[in-house]
Amino acid sequence: MADIRDRIELWFDNFGRVIFKRAWLFLFLSLLATGAMVSQLPSIRMDTSAEGLLHKEDPALKTYQDFRRQFGRDETVIIGLSPANIFDLDFLAKLKDFQAALENEVPNISEVSSLANAAYIDGQGDDLIVEDLLEDLPANEGELALFKQKVMAHPLYPGTIISEDGMFTIIVLTPVIFSTSKTAGAGTDSGRLLSEDDFGALFDAVQMVAGRFNTPDFPVIVGGEVATEVVLKRLALDTMSRFMLLTGLLIIIITAIMFRRISGVIYPFLVVNCALLATLGLMAFFKTAMTLNTTILPSFILAVGIGDSIHILTIFYRHFNQHHDKEEAISYALGHSGLAVVMTSLTTAGGLLSFVSAGIAPIAELGIFAAVGVMLALAYTLVTLPALLAAIPLSKKKMVESAGAFSRLDNFLVRVGDFAADHPWPVVAVSGLILLVSFALASQLGFSHNSLKYLPRDMETRQATEMIDQHMKGSLNVEVLIDTGRENGLYDPAVLHNMEKAQRLGEKLRVEDAPVGKSISVVDTIKEMNQALNGGNPDYFKIPEERQLIAQELLLYEIGGGDDLRTLVDSGYQKARITLNLPWVDAIEYDRVLTNYQEQLKDIFGATATATVTGMAAVICRTFSVIISTMANSYLIAAVIITGLMVLLIGNLKVGLVSMIPNFLPIVMGLGFMKIVGLPLDYSNIMVGGVAIGLAVDDTVHFMHNFRRYFARTGDARQAVHLTLTSAGRAMLFTTLILCAGFLVLLFAQLQSTVNFGLITGFTISMALLADFLLAPALMVLISRQKS
Repeated sequence: MADIRDRIELWFDNFGRVIFKRAWLFLFLSLLATGAMVSQLPSIRMDTSAEGLLHKEDPALKTYQDFRRQFGRDETVIIGLSPANIFDLDFLAKLKDFQAALENEVPNISEVSSLANAAYIDGQGDDLIVEDLLEDLPANEGELALFKQKVMAHPLYPGTIISEDGMFTIIVLTPVIFSTSKTAGAGTDSGRLLSEDDFGALFDAVQMVAGRFNTPDFPVIVGGEVATEVVLKRLALDTMSRFMLLTGLLIIIITAIMFRRISGVIYPFLVVNCALLATLGLMAFFKTAMTLNTTILPSFILAVGIGDSIHILTIFYRHFNQHHDKEEAISYALGHSGLAVVMTSLTTAGGLLSFVSAGIAPIAELGIFAAVGVMLALAYTLVTLPALLAAIPLSKKKMVESAGAFSRLDNFLVRVGDFAADHPWPVVAVSGLILLVSFALASQLGFSHNSLKYLPRDMETRQATEMIDQHMKGSLNVEVLIDTGRENGLYDPAVLHNMEKAQRLGEKLRVEDAPVGKSISVVDTIKEMNQALNGGNPDYFKIPEERQLIAQELLLYEIGGGDDLRTLVDSGYQKARITLNLPWVDAIEYDRVLTNYQEQLKDIFGATATATVTGMAAVICRTFSVIISTMANSYLIAAVIITGLMVLLIGNLKVGLVSMIPNFLPIVMGLGFMKIVGLPLDYSNIMVGGVAIGLAVDDTVHFMHNFRRYFARTGDARQAVHLTLTSAGRAMLFTTLILCAGFLVLLFAQLQSTVNFGLITGFTISMALLADFLLAPALMVLISRQKS
């Protein structure tokens, strides 16, 4: 194994000489490859939808997509209105004007529902008349009182379009499935699913109309799922762009302090940005959208990719300042650190690629493209960076440090290493105690996911959605797809009675101890028709017991002008939907409640029909269930890959396994820290372990690579630690500073998920550096004593 490592290091040494002699050729090839990948950037897109979280072949997603093709979208924009008195002539007049403006000015809307146009069914002899609830405004206070009585006494309106106390009402806007927008020279683009840009334009139009009507006596709020998704997307994009700049600035500052050369700032910055742009270009080429997860990708690649350049440049500048021979310096730097940076990149990529097995599409995509970015940064570091050093003239600087006089920083690192080497057992004992305490804390962590709470508390969209939940008992739809398996199966009274049982059962559900909203289905329409055809007698607000009568009433409804049946049943009366409104709560709660509800539905329908829970809340529920079930496998895969690579690098099974202890300790510490600061394992920070272990092992690789070299040369573990920290310690420190700073700047993000991820990852990486400076030397000293 030692012979293989020596040959690899010699190959890197020779490769450095090849690059030196053909520097301009390598720069041209780098530019050509980068240009090809970057040319794809204009086509990159953003997707923050809940359905975008699952893989395309996921059964829950397929069920939801089938439902949507049949019945339309269940995602909505909900506008809340809370005037002093809803049943006021001026308010009702303005409500009709507001609705008309929304219908005329908001693009890609299939339906706008409110008190103004809710379906009101009236029986006139054997005929049914279906008209808008507020077809004509009340002419006087008497008619207004009758209108209020009609609304509040109606079995369906309170709890669906007006709160049960009559103090809050909503307007629900349902988007179309396919875009109705027009593109230049292409007419109506009616075959394309709504894009993120379409939803953004829809939301902006709603906001513009709402802003025009919003007054103290007509207070308007805008919330719901579509509004939340659009705001999340925009905050994510804003976070990505701002923190790319911040991370870039931090890299410039730290490399300037470290190298004190213009080339030491510009070259690594150029290298890592080429890797970033190329990675984003590949995402665009493979039609992979940016998501809430992958918005951390730019800052991640900048912070991680710079480490390779720092390690190469540290050795290069030291050798160049001593010998003033650029070719020899390039060759020596690649021979000294080439293998180490390859191994650190492979371990980081291995940790990231473990996410590929995740059942959540954006997490798997983050694993793939973050790993691609890391390997591209490696390629640019090993090819483009030496070519830049070779091609562009470099000023010579005298060494300011003699062989026996270290800088204050090096002296500090030496003292740290000496302490660990002189007191190995106390260091190991304290580390073991920290591990036990951290593990005890980590075992108490719970799972959670609530994307609404990612938004700041004072953000209007979050406040609006929470207010709608409070008054209407729900802003998120759960759908139950009923399939009788036969044409006209919905004419069967037994099926309808079972649907009614399912609705009543659904309305009794509680999530986080909060009640759910009222349910809606074709059963309600049939009962209302039956009452209307029997003189409005409330005793007839029930399902007819004759199949023929049900069929006749549904036909009369269509003839009478009812056009909303298409959203409740299919054209063959084989399938129907039940819609429940749930408040926006933790996905863990959805999982518990909806899983039990699904089992109860099987008992209710038996052989009469199949009932499948779907809709956006069910997709969210499925999402987090998949995260929990697959991330443990991902972590195990990451640990196996990285441990295998570490053993391969060191060439000794026992030493390789022991060297992983300083990498696993900070992961457990990070989980324990989450418990201390009150953070659960959620959709964003559940990835910290896989990301952090891939990063934490980088410094361990450099430490072990150099320790092995110096221990073989001196046979003295303490001296080997000493030489390791004076040659690689400074680079380890500065790369960790960049990584920590790159993640900790995320603390200033608006999205709470991004803040949490940055906090935990930054803490974990900083603990990993301490483990490499203290625990790793102590372990190596103890192992070397056993050998002697």
